[in-house]
Amino acid sequence: MNADDRTCTPPDAPAACAAPADAPSACAAPAAAPPTCASSAAAPPTCASSADAPAAFAAPTVAALACASSADAPATYVSSADAPPTCAAPAAAAPRPTPWIGLFVAAAALVLFILFFDAVSTVLLGVMAAAVVASTLNPLLRHVPGPRGSSAALLGLGLIATVLAVLLALSWPLAGPISRQVESWPQTRVKVNEYLQSWSNQLGLAEAPTMEKFAGSIGRFFAGEGGQRLFSRSADVSLAIFIWLAFIFIGSIFFLADPHDRLLSPALEVVPPGWRGRVQTILDELGPKYRRWVSGTFLSMCIVFTASATGYAIIGLDLALPLALLAGLCEIVPTVGPAVACIIATLFAAATAPPGYSGRQVVGVLSVYVVIQSIEAYVILPMIMRGAVKIHPAVTLFTVVLWGKIFGVPGLMLAIPINLTLASVVEHLYVKPRQRRQMQMASGQG
Repeated sequence: MNADDRTCTPPDAPAACAAPADAPSACAAPAAAPPTCASSAAAPPTCASSADAPAAFAAPTVAALACASSADAPATYVSSADAPPTCAAPAAAAPRPTPWIGLFVAAAALVLFILFFDAVSTVLLGVMAAAVVASTLNPLLRHVPGPRGSSAALLGLGLIATVLAVLLALSWPLAGPISRQVESWPQTRVKVNEYLQSWSNQLGLAEAPTMEKFAGSIGRFFAGEGGQRLFSRSADVSLAIFIWLAFIFIGSIFFLADPHDRLLSPALEVVPPGWRGRVQTILDELGPKYRRWVSGTFLSMCIVFTASATGYAIIGLDLALPLALLAGLCEIVPTVGPAVACIIATLFAAATAPPGYSGRQVVGVLSVYVVIQSIEAYVILPMIMRGAVKIHPAVTLFTVVLWGKIFGVPGLMLAIPINLTLASVVEHLYVKPRQRRQMQMASGQG
């Protein structure tokens, strides 16, 4: 052995370490204890084994200590009679996934989404609508006794029964007046078409619009061809609406039947690990926002219908109840829906008013619209929404048209939930991480 090495006795003799005088440290172990080695501050000892020697303790200046040591006790090397002490090699690092695989998967998903856009968008909007309904009914689920699945089914059936009861309660006193006003629709339609014809002649238009063309143009502008078909009386439209509602209802029941964590855990598995906490936060925040939006929209529809019916009746507008019902239903489409209902009511007021009173009725309709929208904007929405919809009205206006153009009528009805979802995603995946990085950089510079 070299002069700088330290040797250990073979296993059949008492374990002892001897070091020359110039060595940095030496250690000795009693016969009854396993060999110990005291580490040096300048050169931490390492353990090495070879085929021709049982064990050797070398003290290089660069090698790290392979066997565990502590500040209070020297490092202990446990050996057996059959094999000398050895140092375990570090485990090999797990191979990282190739980056191009993720890019390929993302590109393939984008291509499939474009090729099957109609089918994919229908399913995604149906899932969103079902999630909105489930989020609204979820607080009531704890008050229904029984297993969760049975409670969800009973709650869904109770929802259907409640909606039918409300419709029956509203239609019972209003059925007579609405039916009498609807009976005069042919004469009203002729008056409106004549009014449009006179305006066309004054403006020099080659072709005069009619009520059917006017309604089709509104639907086509906001929702494409699907919006135009919505105003038709085709049986396919009614069947499509019924299937859509059934799809949403059944999906919401399935969402309610399982606990929240069981539904989200499989979905979070496809999310990168670094983003799972943020995505979980997004999903947790969307439930209350959806619920407040549904509550505020339903209350707005009821208030707008009642106020419009009262105002239209005061100014003596023909078809006051049907037009008020249209105004209430249009509240589900924010900003754009009430404006469209006001335009239609103004047109009817100008066309059906007695001679010399058309101007008064038009002013009356506009006054009713302004008063109702003011009450809704400054009283109803702040009280019910409670900050759930923090989106500027201008953004809402243009995104409503955008989602209507892209997704059709469902996009118009779900414009606010789509905006809420996108706003939460941008906030938690981009805005807050960027603000956190800026704060860290500022604190580091300070």
